[in-house]
Amino acid sequence: MADVVSFDKLDEAATKKATQDFINFYLRWLKKNDLEILAEYKVDYYLADINHYVFENKAFTPEQMRADLLADRGQDIRHVISVINPDYYSNGNLAAGSWDQWYEDKFKKISVRD
Repeated sequence: MADVVSFDKLDEAATKKATQDFINFYLRWLKKNDLEILAEYKVDYYLADINHYVFENKAFTPEQMRADLLADRGQDIRHVISVINPDYYSNGNLAAGSWDQWYEDKFKKISVRD
């Protein structure tokens, strides 16, 4: 099994891949209005700026939105990922498999109340 590293230890190419993967995940889950798990992390300020950018530019095509988020809000997104601090492989792939899998794993750990 490959060694895992933190997001901050990835090289430039792997950081870009990891950031693009997060953007894809984030836009899908934002559209569903289902990002409560991220509230566990101290990233509210950054997510507010990212959300503002998304809603201000909702006329963009999906491809344009992903590219512009990376270019214009990439630093905020990298900060969010750094705070969440999931494990990565050195190629920029999440050790959890995908952000969707990471999110679902976190969601399953929430206690259920009757």
